[in-house]
Amino acid sequence: MEIYNVKALVNKTLRDLNYFKVVSPKYPDEMTTFPTAVFSTAHNAYVRDWKGQETDTEWNFTIDLFNKNGSLTDVTNKLIDKFSSMGFSNTVGDQDLSGVVRVAITFTGIVDNVNKRVYQKG
Repeated sequence: MEIYNVKALVNKTLRDLNYFKVVSPKYPDEMTTFPTAVFSTAHNAYVRDWKGQETDTEWNFTIDLFNKNGSLTDVTNKLIDKFSSMGFSNTVGDQDLSGVVRVAITFTGIVDNVNKRVYQKG
């Protein structure tokens, strides 16, 4: 059984917004182009069936948004809406880095690899 690729989903979702000039799974050597989205993903087996196949995977991913001029509120809300409608929960934090605005959004969810659904622990 194949684990659903949430990393590809995050990358596609960020690119489909047509908002960011840079979308990357790694930080650039120099932060000179804005707005920028940098993301990271992590996953762990959550449930295995009697054959040892991973039927459910716990995913955590963080999206760091950066902008030099202007607010990130609208794009943050769009991302929260998109991933929340898929079933992921989130936490959000922000900070001003000497004139560069940063918003960090962390999403979590359990992906059912059989039915391609997302749910929460509980």
